[in-house]
Amino acid sequence: MISGSSGVHHRPGTSERLRMHRLYWEREEQPYPLAAFRVEKDFFFSRHFQAAHTLLEPGKRIIPGMLSVEKFLPDYERMFQVSEQIGQDGFWTAEPFTGIPWMEAILGCEIYAAEESFISKPWLKDLAQADEIRLDLENPWLQKYLEFTDRLVNVSAGRFPVGMPIMRGPSDMVGALMGQAEMVYALQDEPDRMKSLFLKVTEIFLQVQELQRARIPPFFGGWALGFYHVWCPGPSIWYQDDLSALLSPELFRTFLAPTSRRICEGFPYTAVHLHPASFFLLDEILSNDRLKAVEVNKDVGGPSVEEMLPVLEKILVHKNLILWGDLTIQDLEIIKRRLPLRGLFFHIISPSMEEAGELLRFIRTWRN
Repeated sequence: MISGSSGVHHRPGTSERLRMHRLYWEREEQPYPLAAFRVEKDFFFSRHFQAAHTLLEPGKRIIPGMLSVEKFLPDYERMFQVSEQIGQDGFWTAEPFTGIPWMEAILGCEIYAAEESFISKPWLKDLAQADEIRLDLENPWLQKYLEFTDRLVNVSAGRFPVGMPIMRGPSDMVGALMGQAEMVYALQDEPDRMKSLFLKVTEIFLQVQELQRARIPPFFGGWALGFYHVWCPGPSIWYQDDLSALLSPELFRTFLAPTSRRICEGFPYTAVHLHPASFFLLDEILSNDRLKAVEVNKDVGGPSVEEMLPVLEKILVHKNLILWGDLTIQDLEIIKRRLPLRGLFFHIISPSMEEAGELLRFIRTWRN
């Protein structure tokens, strides 16, 4: 147990943490909300790995051989140890370096460094080129992704689960392949081809996830949602569709509702990542009966937790909630007054161990 101002009153054992996660997924009354923490000073996660610093030169083209998995491992170990010291309920999960836009790279986009992250360059100039899109098992980016997975499984030695990083969803992949404006125009001009393209990239996404999952042993009989560090009693997957914010509800129903359902097929534990910019699509998202949880970002410069409360309340009527961001004591006090104590998970970005400890103490005394 951590001593001093950063300490917590109770460090739950593994069996207690697993029990709490089962209560969460079963939407049973919880003694307090589940919480996972990431102790970092900002949201630029690429910069949190020392091995990425030499790559983050704006305009520099990145190729798989530039990523030495071994050089990333010390930061993975540091992050794991910090999470354990906090005494959190979530299970820290290792993912292939989340700074790389992996699916875009696997689909053939060139990857370039920016000052704080990595971006992809579109290459699909004509939808006729979509026939060229396929999953090549020898693709160097796919091989690097699987190399990260294999090495992290070995380093874990059963201490922590391994999962998927940010992998983008169908709209994000298609927008990266052809450009965002071009994608929107094509929805009107060539809807049949676009439906086929959305489904095609979805299948490739699922194939990549299956290749990774086949390499990951179960963790206490389950798997974890990577990036959010939520343990699941069975196979799990999460996805995002940030570019859905460019679509009307009708277009979402036509093009993305089928891919959302396809992603969730065969997985008993599923989650979708959601920004406030896509809240107007919430009814469409919640209509997916295969979807179990909705992760909502508290975005920098976006609506406050108090302003998002009606949406959060609506989600919890139908699905589990994962609330992600730099949550404060004030945010938690508002949630405590308004939201039910079931299906509630926080993933908190905290600038220090001391602040993380303060927030966790507040959460652990939720019923007081």
